[in-house]
Amino acid sequence: MGLAVPDVMVDGEVVEVDPPRRLVHTFRMLMDETTVAEGFTRLTWEIDELPGGVSKLTVIHELEGTPNLAAMSAGEREGAGGGWSWVLSDLKTLLETGASLASGRDRG
Repeated sequence: MGLAVPDVMVDGEVVEVDPPRRLVHTFRMLMDETTVAEGFTRLTWEIDELPGGVSKLTVIHELEGTPNLAAMSAGEREGAGGGWSWVLSDLKTLLETGASLASGRDRG
């Protein structure tokens, strides 16, 4: 029997928006009881325009007091995917190629 996956995996609220440069929101993983109990963290996305038509994305995830979510975000938790590096790599691929995020990768 497999692990029951909740209908909603992540919740949170937008705290600050400064398009197209900055987005700040809260973040809580609803994957299991331990991450739910850790509560909300804060996630900041910053986009800087660089010379040559290139953009730089910086993601700051404040994980103090959330050891389970920190391990998951780092890709260190079994069965939780590859963490932020995996998500950001897939985002880069999508932006560069238009390929679906789920194509060609086992999400286990």
